[in-house]
Amino acid sequence: MPFCDNCGKQIDEKQKFCPHCGARNEAALQDQVTQAPPPPPGQKSKEPAPKKIIDIEVDEQDIDQAKEKARRGLSAAFGFAKRGLSKGAEIAGKGIEAARETIDERRSASPQDAPKGQGGQRFCPNCGEAVPGSGKFCNHCGHKLE
Repeated sequence: MPFCDNCGKQIDEKQKFCPHCGARNEAALQDQVTQAPPPPPGQKSKEPAPKKIIDIEVDEQDIDQAKEKARRGLSAAFGFAKRGLSKGAEIAGKGIEAARETIDERRSASPQDAPKGQGGQRFCPNCGEAVPGSGKFCNHCGHKLE
């Protein structure tokens, strides 16, 4: 198990913040960076096949027709995307508002009213995540608990 760089106390390697002093655990934060997994053993990486150049003659009319089809296709795709983004933004806005209300409710609750789960589980009043043990700081957001 690693130790906190700030206070020197032992912490879980997956904790993002020290439960004793609230300092960031940079090692846990760096582990969250995702990297592309290597290909399975015995399988080559997927590299694009070399491009072959074909020498053909194309007249202007074929090019104009291809451009027009591409323009119409892109126009339709942008229309669908715009409608999807609009609906997605509306749904996200409702979700954000609900989250704000929940956070405001939790922040306004007194420490005695703080939600407790099974076995006296505590929750961070800032982010709502479960707080294991008797730490003084939230492991998820670093908020001071006491």
